[in-house]
Amino acid sequence: MKLPLPLSILAAGRLPQGRFGGALAGQGAVALGEAAVRALLSDPDLPRPTRLCWGMARSHTQGMNPGRTIAVRAGLGHQVVGTTLNMACGSGMGAIFQAAQYLLLGESGPVLAGGSEAMSDNPHLMPNLRWGWRLGHQPLPDVMHQDGLLCPLTGLLMGETVEHLAKAHGITRSQADRYALESHRRAAAADFSAEHLPHPLLDRDECIRPDATLADLEALPPIFTPEGQVSAGNASALSDGAAALLLSREAGPSPLGRILGWTELALDPMEMGAAPIPAVNTLLAECGLRIRDIALWEINEAFAAQVLCCAEALDLPMDRLNSAGGAISLGHPIGASGARIVVALLHRLRQRGGGLGIATLGIGGGLGQAVLVEA
Repeated sequence: MKLPLPLSILAAGRLPQGRFGGALAGQGAVALGEAAVRALLSDPDLPRPTRLCWGMARSHTQGMNPGRTIAVRAGLGHQVVGTTLNMACGSGMGAIFQAAQYLLLGESGPVLAGGSEAMSDNPHLMPNLRWGWRLGHQPLPDVMHQDGLLCPLTGLLMGETVEHLAKAHGITRSQADRYALESHRRAAAADFSAEHLPHPLLDRDECIRPDATLADLEALPPIFTPEGQVSAGNASALSDGAAALLLSREAGPSPLGRILGWTELALDPMEMGAAPIPAVNTLLAECGLRIRDIALWEINEAFAAQVLCCAEALDLPMDRLNSAGGAISLGHPIGASGARIVVALLHRLRQRGGGLGIATLGIGGGLGQAVLVEA
């Protein structure tokens, strides 16, 4: 939908993203969120938020309503309402939409939105232990797998649905590996200083592999089926991170950018990876725009094959898509990723002198999101 009035983005940033088991392991998603909020609001010229909307897809061990805990522990005060949204990969972007809705409905604002995920800290579960285990072996389900990567509607892992999508769209392993290599190349060459928020344990994105080669990627075996094309090298990296944005109805002295519109939609869960296609087409139609009007694009790189399917169907210019890499090279901390790609888009637009941009992603279970911003 096209917004009845643009909403200002006063500030936007993210923590450097840690690799799985890396420098941020053991911190927990609440602590990462707190660090991001504190760092973003360290500028004394920024107004204080009246509400916090936060995405987190795997909150096991993080306590009740992590968004509220983050708000209080980050020093926003007991009077600031904090909420948590679990929408899988769309949690962070969904939190932005939720914050925007509060502002459009009259919240005095500003409202802080974002998301965090500590994938390194996802626990294993012990189902049915409450009523006792009398005899025999028992499973210990991995939260990462059961509540994060497995779609209960299809019974398939996300990568398995992308294998289906790649086959239907004729995307080859070679294309996916080459795209993944380019993601690392772009990320290694990018300047993230404007979007990085400081963290005492990490000052760079740990997942980027500047020395990666095509031969390295081609040597990795398929994950899901022997004849498949999704590998550890052309899929998003498991990681830890947090991203945050401060939204307002008021422009302030120098806003970073504006939100002009967004869309959320649902489709067949087997087509999850293709959800950006109808999401983008719907958003463009509602805002009276065409592909050529958009200066830069961010499609969450859950899988290289998925991005390639969407880019081909939408006829996107590849030099304007994920210009500083994406989740393959930077990591995909699930609850934070939707917010991270909006942060990335805003800063890339400003680096090039401004313009319109769209960030979009597909979500497990068959959902799609897209947001139109201006910087």
